[in-house]
Amino acid sequence: MRTAAIHFEIPEDILIALNQNISEFTQQARLYTALQLFKDHKLSFGKAAELAGISKDEFLIELDKNNIDFLSYDPSELEAELGRLEK
Repeated sequence: MRTAAIHFEIPEDILIALNQNISEFTQQARLYTALQLFKDHKLSFGKAAELAGISKDEFLIELDKNNIDFLSYDPSELEAELGRLEK
């Protein structure tokens, strides 16, 4: 699998305020990004877990911790999906 590197700078005082080192901050940023992209329906569950660098089981736990539904449909989406299943 090919990968891409993303680099950005943050002030050191942010790491100090968070009481994190670069590695911890990077892991947390990956997780929060993956959670948000999953919540926004931009990444599938598996791809979001992959971005977070954790297993699907661990990602499911993180979804629960962050009050993000694994399955989230608005009423019209749910009705359309149910209609497809009835056919």
